[in-house]
This record gives sequence, C-alpha cells and structure tokens, in this order.
Amino acid sequence: MTSDVADVDAVNQKTGPEDDLVSPETRFAEELQVALTRVLRWASRAGVRGRWLARDVTGGLTPTDAWLVEALGEQGPMRVTALAAWQGVDKSTVTPQVRRLERAGLVDRSPDPADGRASRLTLSARGEAVREQVRRSGANVIEEQMATWSEEDRRTFAALLTRFAAGLDQAPPGG
Repeated sequence: MTSDVADVDAVNQKTGPEDDLVSPETRFAEELQVALTRVLRWASRAGVRGRWLARDVTGGLTPTDAWLVEALGEQGPMRVTALAAWQGVDKSTVTPQVRRLERAGLVDRSPDPADGRASRLTLSARGEAVREQVRRSGANVIEEQMATWSEEDRRTFAALLTRFAAGLDQAPPGG
C-alpha cells in the first residue's frame, strides 16, 4: 500500500514550471494510468492468471480464450466476423482461436439462419460452465485483494470501474 501511495504522490509532485500548465484532469488521468499499469502487471503474473482463469478446472484457458468465451456468453450467438470485430482483430486472427475453443468443447458452430453459407458460434454447455467458473474464480481473486476494504468502498469502486469499462466499449475503433 505504501508503494501505491508513493507512486501516486510521485505523479502529483511538480517537477518544473511546465507542470503549472497541467490541468487537474490530466493529473487525475496520470494517476489512473499509473494505477492501471500496476493492475495490468499484477494481473499478468502467472500465479494470479492461473487462479483468475481457474486453470485447475479449465485446463489452461488463455486470457484471450476467456475473453472470447465471455463475449459469446454475454452477447449470444454471433459470426466469426462479428467476434473478430468485437476483439478488434482480423477474422484470420480469431479463426484459430475459435478452432481451439471448438476443440476444447467450449464453442459450438451452427448454420446462420440468415445466411446458410455462414455459421454462428455459441457457447456449449461446457463453455457456459467454464465461463461461470472463470467468473467465480476471478471474483474470488478480487475479493481477496479487497478484503480489508469497507463495503461502501467496494461498492463505489465497482460502480466507477464498471462505468469506466462501459465507456471503453463506446470508444472509437483503435481506441
């Protein structure tokens, strides 16, 4: 916790006359950038990732696999092209990822009723179960990290981070 405060304090300290021109909004954004970098670094650690993705149950799901499973679970059946657009990549990138999920029994492919030449992807029953397990495991990891926080702080943080994340979905492509 002390290093977290020190990181934020370092951002807030003025280093020269040009800092007088920095708006309070920019300072807040800089604080958030430092904090988000720390969160991303923490979440990328093998031990955290393994617990978050319930590797003992899911058999080595990658973060990308988990994102795709979550997208299909949240948004329902979709074509590979729509899934690629959601992920912000080309269809050629997402196709092998989808094949891996199909081989693992997490995703089913069926004809698209709107166009018989195309297919739609849906989560299989196993995919739904894995999605729920990853959600529970991730929630457990977060609960451990926030165990000392008050209920009000946890509720406020959840509301604000959820709002921030929702805004990311509205960002322009490439943003």
